[in-house]
Amino acid sequence: MQPDKSGRSHSEARNQSNGDPPSEQATSHPLTTRQWMHVLSAFVVFLNTWGLLLTFGAFQTHWEQVQFPDRSSSEISWISTVSGFLLLFSGIITGPMYDYGYLRPLVVAGSLLEVFGLMMVSLSTQYYQVFLSQGICIGLGGGMLYVPSIAAAAASLQEFRRAKFIGLIASATGVGGVIYPVMFRQLLSSVGFPWAVRSIAFVVFATYFLSWAILPYKAFQNTTVRRWVDYSALTEPSFMLAIVSAFFAGVAYYLPLIYLPLFAETAIPALRNTDLPFYLLSIANGASIIGRLLSGLLAVRIGPFETCTAGLAASACLLFCWVAVDSKAGVIAWSVFWGFISSIIVSMPGAMLPLLCTSLSVLGTRTGMYWASVGLGVLVGGPIGGALVGGMVDKSDWLPLQLFAACCMAAGAVFLVYPLVCVRGRRTI
Repeated sequence: MQPDKSGRSHSEARNQSNGDPPSEQATSHPLTTRQWMHVLSAFVVFLNTWGLLLTFGAFQTHWEQVQFPDRSSSEISWISTVSGFLLLFSGIITGPMYDYGYLRPLVVAGSLLEVFGLMMVSLSTQYYQVFLSQGICIGLGGGMLYVPSIAAAAASLQEFRRAKFIGLIASATGVGGVIYPVMFRQLLSSVGFPWAVRSIAFVVFATYFLSWAILPYKAFQNTTVRRWVDYSALTEPSFMLAIVSAFFAGVAYYLPLIYLPLFAETAIPALRNTDLPFYLLSIANGASIIGRLLSGLLAVRIGPFETCTAGLAASACLLFCWVAVDSKAGVIAWSVFWGFISSIIVSMPGAMLPLLCTSLSVLGTRTGMYWASVGLGVLVGGPIGGALVGGMVDKSDWLPLQLFAACCMAAGAVFLVYPLVCVRGRRTI
């Protein structure tokens, strides 16, 4: 039987387009060298984009308590939320650029810009300097990397492999979220803030250098895509509701990552003037590694949409449970569960989005549109959360933020139900 352009037999391609399970021979076929290159390159990108973004909660605490004590939580949170917004919203431009075949230039330029931003953070002493270097420069650098890399990995993998390997790629977020906060905290007390940040920059540069070496030189180039926004997607209710779901999930997801160390420091008396609040992010991110890997395996069994919807619902329940956390053991346990459960909603979109595309030729564009919606949620979520926090004298001051995050996450779960039903309906046809 003659293979098609992707290397699959015509029967395999037909079965996968109809949603039928792949044959045993197809599932046992190993990944090619080119596919592994895309997977490993995307792993490095996740390590240094999302992994670094999840470290900003430790920076938030440092900015508030040491560098800028005269600034409010809402003002300081703009630094990390703008960075997260640019990381995700830049996909509106970088997604179509990937479709045009500019993957490698984006990866090289974005990684250098991110390292440069970290170096500038180490030299910054004023709020506007930190905002420009950490918020703008690092955010733009990560934005040039994130959507193209995940789109390249998703496009290079067959549908029955996507969820599993996207989960493997996303586990890099947890690895970075463990390494970088611990590095920052340990080096901060031994060599000071400037060299703590520079040391992180050196690690980031070294891993990106590896990514340059393994990234394939020849990228797929689509000569038919000419628009930065796929307007046909705006007429598809399933895709639009998935975008709305992504916005609400983005609002809620980032709030604990920004404010968890500060919550532990101010709301739990037993943790005041201790190092444990700084390590809660590493605890949560360490648990997320397991969650991302298991979510990929689960999605192979029940589907990425089903896994993501369940993850959103469980995350909403966990955020409501955050209200009851009032002890050292409680905040550690909650951090573990939050890292494990919430990791599902970040790792699954890479496997979900190809199911919402009429053709893989628009995968980069639609991936950019989806993550831009998440970016908008991240942008507004942090400052709103900071404004909702009171004087941070006791636990009750955190109640408005906790309830706001929980309700937004619940809304994200509700809005994803219709796209889930649509995808399941197409599988049965």
